[in-house]
Amino acid sequence: MTLVIGKIVQGSLRIDSDSKITDPNIPSNRNNIFSGLLKTIILHPRLCFSYAGGVDTAQEAIEQVYKLEELTIDKIKKLLLDINKSSNYETDFLIGALENQPLLYKISNGEIVPSNQNHWIGDISGLNLYQQNFLPNLKSTDFKHIIDIHSKAFEEVISSRSIESIGGFHITVHTTQRGLEYLMKMSISIGQPTSVTIQGNQTIPIPFGDAKTGAYSYSYLISNNPYQPAIGIHFPMGNFGTLYYPRLTRQILILKEVDPFQFAKRVKDDFKIDLTGMVKNGDHMTMI
Repeated sequence: MTLVIGKIVQGSLRIDSDSKITDPNIPSNRNNIFSGLLKTIILHPRLCFSYAGGVDTAQEAIEQVYKLEELTIDKIKKLLLDINKSSNYETDFLIGALENQPLLYKISNGEIVPSNQNHWIGDISGLNLYQQNFLPNLKSTDFKHIIDIHSKAFEEVISSRSIESIGGFHITVHTTQRGLEYLMKMSISIGQPTSVTIQGNQTIPIPFGDAKTGAYSYSYLISNNPYQPAIGIHFPMGNFGTLYYPRLTRQILILKEVDPFQFAKRVKDDFKIDLTGMVKNGDHMTMI
């Protein structure tokens, strides 16, 4: 299964999803985050869709979507509704659209249900855990507060590893000035506590640690062109990167033995995609 949650907060659309796939025929998928798939596909800056349920049906749906001559909301709704019905309701879909106003369309049980507030698809156990972490911590109607609590609650569902069908990477689509884009972000953990002595007005970099100290970091890099949506994740401790580019392939592309700058260059050279985001550069952080 999976967990996908769509929210519209003060006119801003956001969809969060995990990346784990659970296939009983592939036991290694249970603990391998790199066997996952991108669950939310941005088609263009005003339209995206997510899926939950049968993986094979969902991958066929992506293929059929990209075969459409026009990627309009009406054509996408009709196609995904037909696929939902033909799959015997095995695979659900969630469409995010920026029309006259942002809207979410849930396609499940042969029906299309619109909303200008929120929708979800996937594992009900995941939704319940999300609600347990979201609702008690919601203290105000401030936009940044709502988004922060929402993001932390969703992240807790993934990081808890308590629900077998949910895991992998936390991928977010959100509204920007350019339309719908993947969320760029960077996460760093320095592992074991590190002592730093500073004298006077001395300025020194903070050591981020390494794999031996339990440190880790990763950077989510996004396409600089909203009409060529893609997202890359670079892992400096392992010196490799992964690229999600659904128009080319539904699988994760793994580029090995590359620092973040080499990773971005390889993606540019091989796939003609300019990636941008914050990356770890030694003991500093640098914007690509």
